[in-house]
Amino acid sequence: MKTMTIKKGVVALAAAGFFAVANAADEGTFTKLDVNADGYISAEESTADEALYKDWAKVDANADGQVDAAEFSAFEAAPEAK
Repeated sequence: MKTMTIKKGVVALAAAGFFAVANAADEGTFTKLDVNADGYISAEESTADEALYKDWAKVDANADGQVDAAEFSAFEAAPEAK
């Protein structure tokens, strides 16, 4: 019983580590694109990433003229973004 609990804990930690690395990679890209460091990617800043620029209207889900970290993460996670 204890062995099974330990194995589940190890699996959970491995999964958490994977997602932390994935989020860090996304955050790094987001930070690079957010040139003025205001926490958003503007339409002008998006021109540095062809796919983001091309899909701007779809990525800017709330149509506020800027992409926040959550919108960018959703864009990065979408299979067509690859």
